[in-house]
Amino acid sequence: MHVSNTINCSGLSTAPTVLRIKQALIGLPDSKLPLSVLVDTACDCARLVSSLGAMAGDVYLASDVRQMPAHLASSRTGSARLTDTIHQAS
Repeated sequence: MHVSNTINCSGLSTAPTVLRIKQALIGLPDSKLPLSVLVDTACDCARLVSSLGAMAGDVYLASDVRQMPAHLASSRTGSARLTDTIHQAS
């Protein structure tokens, strides 16, 4: 059974979303990455990714819970996850 690491940031602006993501990532082992983050469809994902900096590769953004992956391979690199983040957020 796969336990999902998902936080719901729907309804939050960029600053509180970044804060919640950074708080969730603290102490989260690499084996539990990427962190799935549910955002509004109106979310400025480019700004969010920019604000996360190097941590953006550890996050998977989606505007619909059905977009959340059931499991992402642990062999993926941070840059691959960042690419997924940008595609899923659009």
